[in-house]
Amino acid sequence: MALYRLIYVSQAIAGLEYPDLVDILGKSERNNQKVGITGMLSFGDSMFLQVLEGSRRMVSQTYNRILLDKRHVNAELINFSEIEHRDFGVWSMKVVQLGVQQEVRDIILKYSSSATFSPVSMTGQQSLNFLRELTELYQRGVVG
Repeated sequence: MALYRLIYVSQAIAGLEYPDLVDILGKSERNNQKVGITGMLSFGDSMFLQVLEGSRRMVSQTYNRILLDKRHVNAELINFSEIEHRDFGVWSMKVVQLGVQQEVRDIILKYSSSATFSPVSMTGQQSLNFLRELTELYQRGVVG
């Protein structure tokens, strides 16, 4: 079976709070595990950047369902491509809320046009590299 990766960005609606992220994570973990989707969702400065990995059909169906979620607007597809292996295979979904840690800000500055998390300005490769580095910070316990 071929594997695919989809990366998209969207803007959170006004008033989105931590309990909303917990709800997103819980539902995503349950739904994704059933269909073999893995990935990561980062959130900061009212912006989402998410990666999904799995079969083309399941990734497409999951993305279409995500687009209907009223907790975000202005979704933009950054990348959709066939991949050799999963980079985020340890999680059916992981939500990382970006904070003020210096290590996080350094990564944002490395891949973004400003100190504010603005994934709309990132290329597909920059987005992927950002999420990979964020995963490393999470695994080291720097972000949670």
